[in-house]
Formats: sequence, C-alpha cells, structure tokens
Amino acid sequence: MGAWASQNKLLLGQLKVDEKTNEIIVMPQLLEILSIKGCVVTADALNCQKAIADENY
Repeated sequence: MGAWASQNKLLLGQLKVDEKTNEIIVMPQLLEILSIKGCVVTADALNCQKAIADENY
C-alpha cells in the first residue's frame, strides 16, 4: 500500500500488505508514519472505515 502526493508526483510512503491480511490493517500504520495533519487525504472505499477516518494522524 502506498501514499502518493499527486500534485508533487511523489511516493510518500509504502508498506507491504501481507497475504493473510488486507489494507484495513495496514492503512492506520501507513498514516501513522506520515505527517499529514491538516492535509486532504483520499482513499478507496475499502479504507473509509470509521476507525480510520476518526483517527487524528
């Protein structure tokens, strides 16, 4: 799973999603390592989980 800055065309971070898990587990880990407070973040529908959207990253 990767975090892409579209305006800058830059990969901000990337984490491996293991075979027996999914993006829902990895998304919070990726957001935790990024400094994105106050930024607009877009994600696919799978990552629109309440636990992910409510966090203060």
